[in-house]
Amino acid sequence: MFPKRNSPICSVPADIAKALQAGDPPPAGLNDEEKHAYEQLASAARKRRAYALEMGTRPQTLYGIADSPTGLAAWLLDHGDGYVQPAAALTSAVFARDVNGESSGAMTRDDILDDITLYWLTNTGVSSARFYWESHFNFLAAADVSVPAAVSVFPRENYQAPRSWTERAYHNLIWYNRLDKGGHFAAWEQPDLFAGEVRAGLRSLRT
Repeated sequence: MFPKRNSPICSVPADIAKALQAGDPPPAGLNDEEKHAYEQLASAARKRRAYALEMGTRPQTLYGIADSPTGLAAWLLDHGDGYVQPAAALTSAVFARDVNGESSGAMTRDDILDDITLYWLTNTGVSSARFYWESHFNFLAAADVSVPAAVSVFPRENYQAPRSWTERAYHNLIWYNRLDKGGHFAAWEQPDLFAGEVRAGLRSLRT
């Protein structure tokens, strides 16, 4: 619900995912970058996954948001924790100023209202949530991808995937780049930067 995000959410190695699901401390042997990513994922699992669990297990209970545009807006805007990730940029756009140091990037209040209105007029707020139920998506499922892959890591995403983890998940990694701005909805927040990453990441595949 909201434009597609782009982070390599399935680049978590199986042993790391197992530790996270058990609520264990970071495994021994992680470097500083990996330990930071582990702590970010652990925090996200504790504080910012309630909406995904609701949509993935009981999506029909969300019918209340089909009766109220205010309820729909509240649900869409409070993904995670509205003042941090992943919804921080949305909150800043609504207030038309940085909130808690989080930039809205290129997003405006009208952009957010347009998006909510699209869900409201088409009555798809509830049906779009069913994707989580129907896909049985596991946020920590380890990827095993052999096709060429390009990964851009944005600093305000839920976590910044270390290159070491990304290479274990995507065996033909043709592009890996860490950006200095952008978050969970990077294509919406930083469209020019995102487009540049798509072009750069796939350039080697052009014939």
